[in-house]
Amino acid sequence: MKKSFILLVLLCLVFSHGFGQNSVLKLQASTEKSSLNMPWRNCIAVGRAQNLLRADLLAQMEYAQKIMGYRYCRFHAIFDDQLNVVSRDPRTGKIFFQWHEVDQVYDALLKLGIRPFVELNPMPKALASGTQTMFDYQMNVTPPKSYEEWGYLIESFTRHLVERYGLEEVRQWYFEVWNEPNLGAFWSGTQDDYWKLYESSARAIKRIDEKLRVGGPASSKANWVKEIISYTTKNKIPLDFVSTHLYPQDEQVQYPDRKGSPYPVGEFFSATIREVEKWVRESERPDLEIHWTEWNTQSAASAAQITWGDNIYVDNLYAASFIVRNCINVDNSCKTLSYWVLSDIFDEGGIPHTPYSTRYGLLNIYGIPKASFNAFRLLRKMEGNIMKVQIDKRLPKGKGCLATRDRELTKVILWNQNFVEEKEHTDWNGVFEIPSEKDTILDAVNISIGVGKGSPWESWQQMGRPDNPSKTQIEYLWNKSEPAYSYIRQKVKQGIASFTFSLKPGEVQYFEVSAPSQAVNTKFINAEEFMIWDKGMGEKSK
Repeated sequence: MKKSFILLVLLCLVFSHGFGQNSVLKLQASTEKSSLNMPWRNCIAVGRAQNLLRADLLAQMEYAQKIMGYRYCRFHAIFDDQLNVVSRDPRTGKIFFQWHEVDQVYDALLKLGIRPFVELNPMPKALASGTQTMFDYQMNVTPPKSYEEWGYLIESFTRHLVERYGLEEVRQWYFEVWNEPNLGAFWSGTQDDYWKLYESSARAIKRIDEKLRVGGPASSKANWVKEIISYTTKNKIPLDFVSTHLYPQDEQVQYPDRKGSPYPVGEFFSATIREVEKWVRESERPDLEIHWTEWNTQSAASAAQITWGDNIYVDNLYAASFIVRNCINVDNSCKTLSYWVLSDIFDEGGIPHTPYSTRYGLLNIYGIPKASFNAFRLLRKMEGNIMKVQIDKRLPKGKGCLATRDRELTKVILWNQNFVEEKEHTDWNGVFEIPSEKDTILDAVNISIGVGKGSPWESWQQMGRPDNPSKTQIEYLWNKSEPAYSYIRQKVKQGIASFTFSLKPGEVQYFEVSAPSQAVNTKFINAEEFMIWDKGMGEKSK
């Protein structure tokens, strides 16, 4: 597996640099057995727990689940005061719990075949030490007045889950303590306060069962990963996994205008993920799973253009090639790569009402797929053994190809990523060649994501950005959300079949190549019965 990973990384690095616009890619079967892990399938996110009480969001999740087959779902605010989890008797000071809405949330997920990736937050008002909140729904981000009471909440919550869903089921869940505690907006306490919160949570969960999985720090920008490993190891505190978050524009946060950045343009995201893997494998706990529980395609050309709430790169074509290139580059570097988030039914700043609002969803409020969703849709098809790809020369930066062999099918995905930091973006043209033992014919289905063909955001712009589109306008956007399909029949000449491709900046293409199947001649199947039927249906009425 490690050799295959190195081969994959080298291929992706080669496909990310170079010069020239016309390429010849020669595909060959590999003797090594290696397939994509697709860590992006391990978890998908929605905004907060209460959103999962909405029928429209559940319908979108059901649609996505049929295509992607997600394993887990993560979201904020399972202890949201709007779910009425914790209350305190004003006379006695005793705290009480109710789990009705929590059960509805988890029941809905499990019904879809998705397990919870439990995020333990926010601080219920009844337990909070302060009033600082975040987001439109006022998520309390202060430490508890009493860590003992917080531990009591976590233990009671965990016990309830085990009683309702069974120990063997809940052992397969993940429990992540808090969200981005290294940022003052999400945790008003200190790092030491977070260690107390983590220890209280981890020990409470383990009191229910030692095999339940708990981890953190769910930090922003890969911070506190080394520290939580060292702290928990030194103090003998349970830690079953590490989790953290990363966004492409984090490079502009850490290195404004990329001054001092050690990464070439476009390499920050994947390089950081591989660095964290190296940290963990060389740490006191090299066995730990690594979960990236938030990321998406938010990008910025400069520090002045950083925005977390109005970022077009989550809605437009750019997202497609970024997703394909980077998911392939880091395929073997983590257990989870959870995209934030599935749907624009997302209320950190209030749920939007326009078709596109540069919110984070893969689907808009109508459930219309964006270019980002379609990118994952094509990645999902890339099952099979990874093939070798030989190239005639170094590929232009951002361009790349991966091929797999899945039984009788050859699957090829190509991408042409443009970089927001650069003004000039180029097309990519070329051919890929598939060897064949005999001269015959090969058939291919080609699926292409581009403007107006799998990326509807640009079409909405051309429509004049209507806030309240008519039914026909919505149908138009649905039509533009579908990638372009074409069918190709290619003769094998001298043992080689050649397929041409042409990608504009940001585009992604998928080819599925197979030998033509023999058509079944139905003319003579049950011929006698058909003659009787024909005669009977042809009679005049009595």
